[in-house]
Amino acid sequence: MSMSGAAIQAVIFDLDGLLVVSEPLQLRAWDAYLRQHGAALTPALLQRMLGLRLVDSAALVQRELRLPVAVQDVVRDRDELFLASVPGNIHAMPGAGKLVDTLHAHGTRLALATSGHRRYVDLALAGAGLRGVFEVEVTGELVEHGKPAPDTYLRACELLHLPPAACLALEDAPNGVASAKAAGLWCIAVPDPMAERAQFSAADAIVRSLDEVVDALAVTGGQL
Repeated sequence: MSMSGAAIQAVIFDLDGLLVVSEPLQLRAWDAYLRQHGAALTPALLQRMLGLRLVDSAALVQRELRLPVAVQDVVRDRDELFLASVPGNIHAMPGAGKLVDTLHAHGTRLALATSGHRRYVDLALAGAGLRGVFEVEVTGELVEHGKPAPDTYLRACELLHLPPAACLALEDAPNGVASAKAAGLWCIAVPDPMAERAQFSAADAIVRSLDEVVDALAVTGGQL
């Protein structure tokens, strides 16, 4: 597979909002947690949180909403609420299975680069029927700095033993696009409906769904 003249040997997927429908559960968990403190997310704060690790979201929320608790307590209590809601309620995004199967059929290597932590990722992949799909799985606790820093994608490329220019990232959040591009990968964005489309200008292509990813590769000069 190639893209704009560069050989793409691996596709690296984000997880939440890209491969699995999980963000409604995450928002409900945040809402439930913040109600305990008489607080609520604002649209502007939510925009900044998209694609972040829980520890980074918690630090942002604790600081911006001036919560009278330690960040580690926000992480623990919000995570407890969220994980309790996950079993049976996480599903694959439309087109996820088809895209994975198509890439596999063409010999493209697959990896996961997510801000989620290992315990959650295992639950999510199982719920979406995607366990065992990825050759490499980089979760949030494996890197020092989460998205939008490049660490997550650089670690995935390192484990694949591939240069970033040989890898294509699929992302739904501006923070994820920034991470992939900072690491030197190609990036196709499938924007989260809650995100502002203008924030995806750094992506090499923008599509409306996973079903359009293969077509986007052709349009941008690549082919399966």
